Amino acid sequence: MKKYPFDYNICPDNSPEMFRDTCRKIEEHFPDADKEKLLVDVDGTTIQSYLKRGLEIVVFDDYDIGAVFVQSEIDLREIME
Repeated sequence: MKKYPFDYNICPDNSPEMFRDTCRKIEEHFPDADKEKLLVDVDGTTIQSYLKRGLEIVVFDDYDIGAVFVQSEIDLREIME
């Protein structure tokens, strides 16, 4: 698995609502980012990736881990607070 310099825990439980809200925040803050196809794993995990100038932002609603979190190559502190 790829290592990302920034990791943000959004919600300690699965939450499609928090996942959508987090994606919305990223899309509003980075309107020119390329949004990749939404991935849905067999366990229900949803993964949304964005590319901004070759740097990746990945939002997870991970049903195996049981959390909503973001891994990123871009510092997102100001929008994840």
